[in-house]
Amino acid sequence: MNQSLALNIAIKLIRRESPTPEDAGCQNYIKRLLAPLGFVRTSVDTGGITNSIYTRIGELKGTLAFAGHTDVVPTGPIEAWTHPPFEAVVKDGILHGRGTQDMKGGIACWLAAIAQLCAQQTPLPTLQLLITSDEEGDSIDGTIRIVEYMQANNTLPDAVIVGEPSCSKKVGDTIRRGRRGVVQARITFHGKQGHSAYPQDADNAIHRAAPALARIADIDWGKAAEGFPATSCQITNFNGGTGASNVIPGSAEAFLDIRYNPSNNFEQIKSLIEAACEGCKITADFDHVATAFSTPDGIFLDTVCASIKRITGIETLRDTGGGTSDGRFIAAAGIAIAELGLTNSTIHQVNECVATHELDTLTAIYSDIIEHFEV
Repeated sequence: MNQSLALNIAIKLIRRESPTPEDAGCQNYIKRLLAPLGFVRTSVDTGGITNSIYTRIGELKGTLAFAGHTDVVPTGPIEAWTHPPFEAVVKDGILHGRGTQDMKGGIACWLAAIAQLCAQQTPLPTLQLLITSDEEGDSIDGTIRIVEYMQANNTLPDAVIVGEPSCSKKVGDTIRRGRRGVVQARITFHGKQGHSAYPQDADNAIHRAAPALARIADIDWGKAAEGFPATSCQITNFNGGTGASNVIPGSAEAFLDIRYNPSNNFEQIKSLIEAACEGCKITADFDHVATAFSTPDGIFLDTVCASIKRITGIETLRDTGGGTSDGRFIAAAGIAIAELGLTNSTIHQVNECVATHELDTLTAIYSDIIEHFEV
């Protein structure tokens, strides 16, 4: 019975059209599912964002939370989809639709796991679901507001499973124990505009920018922290010139995207980039988008990996790759996290989909984690 429950829940969630930052009633639907199981919903809505904490006081020691989001990325061109993105079509063992992998499918698996355990009257720890509709967008009033509320009310969990689609080829092959941080910078190089026939009367901003950007590209960021990819600085945009062929540009603008590991930090990154621009007149705006974080080896990660092993036989990779996630807000509160969800082969793509057997596998893993959770 439970094997089809995750699929049924996923279908109902996907059919609620919720491009970020919309929730489209998903969290009310979750409330209706969980209320008969003893969960109480606390709303932490902020700035038009729907945020919910669902809590069930358990019989066992400790508090385990699941963090997820009900918003999805835009569909792109509807006509490019084989099946309409919000109809949740199931065909040949595949569930089609926006949010199947990222991450309504993962939420459905956690809900199904809870329902199964409650039906079996299994003694459980205190359980929480931390759900937002602001993960795929600006992430300003989403999970961070939930964490702030819990800090103020002394209700933080001991550990959190983040339901992001972490896996590569098979459910359970990869968990994210941490993520690199993100710094972005917009640098404007200033010169003096003039006629290209009279370069002595001008100062070419592109000529100023080129060697500085080469120095930035050659920065030695040092040895990466254990378990992390090396820091990477990519010049993702460059704009200069007026469009005319005979005008020396008086300004040029570069945009940098830096993905850093915990061996580096924001102030160091800012200092190194500014040093590379020495001798140039610049205006630089730096944005510390996300802080690097990592959960150390210990009882929680061991529990998660042991559950995956029991259900699938897979030896799980404890990884730190990929982009950012809301795990950064939770980790900043000193909480152990593991990102574990479905495979990620079609996330953010046209024709997002997931094999229905993956839902069954992840539900079984989640059930095992909850049963064996300890602090």
